[in-house]
Amino acid sequence: MTTEDNEYISAPLLSVAEAAKYLGVGRKVVYQLIERGDIKAIKSGKSVVIEKKSLDEFRASGKLT
Repeated sequence: MTTEDNEYISAPLLSVAEAAKYLGVGRKVVYQLIERGDIKAIKSGKSVVIEKKSLDEFRASGKLT
């Protein structure tokens, strides 16, 4: 659920709920996208945060229909 060891994640960061709302999908779908590596996320304490840039790139790719 983390990015590659040599990659950095950049702000702004969103929660899973915020990412789901941004993409117009449920939280479960967001977790699936993270697991598949479609979007970048890291675990921060007990929370998972997602890079907004990664969400924008995913939306632009057209994979979400």
